[in-house]
Amino acid sequence: MTYPPPGNSDPYGQPQQPPSQDPFASPPPAYGQPAFGEQPPAATPNPYDPYAQQPPAAPQSPAYGQQSPAAPQNPYDPYAQQQSPAPQYGQPYAAPQYPAYGAPMGGPAKKNGMAIGAMATGIASIPLACCAFLGIIAGIVAIVLGIVANKQIAQRGEDGKGFALTGLICGGVGLLLGIVNAIVGVAMNLT
Repeated sequence: MTYPPPGNSDPYGQPQQPPSQDPFASPPPAYGQPAFGEQPPAATPNPYDPYAQQPPAAPQSPAYGQQSPAAPQNPYDPYAQQQSPAPQYGQPYAAPQYPAYGAPMGGPAKKNGMAIGAMATGIASIPLACCAFLGIIAGIVAIVLGIVANKQIAQRGEDGKGFALTGLICGGVGLLLGIVNAIVGVAMNLT
């Protein structure tokens, strides 16, 4: 059996540290680390390493009346946003322009209801021409609505001139087809 050497009582061979004066003192710092409360030494970059991080330059504010330099942009980044220069002292922002109280906002013009009715009735008059008298009545209504709608659009400045014109044309076609169908129907009944 082997006995530990007389100076070391640890069977695993680890050296003992002498007891410190203060049992609550922090352990000594590791190699290369600053002790508690000390500032770490400033790292000096290797001048021969092209990938070493260089210390940032202190930003300098431009003199009064001069523009600050723009941040460098990556020309290969398609998502980089262009920055507009900030306004300098003495250059106020422009106030937004709003319309006067009660003034129209300039939105889309209102469609004329009679023009929409003329178009719907005129389109319906064409298939209704198969029933002779229904096609004639629908054609007359579409023509009247189209004429009144055109007058209202001119007076009020409303939108829907194309609807009124479609009602006039389709109403005229439906009226003519209804008249022709009525004449053909009467002629067939007489023979």
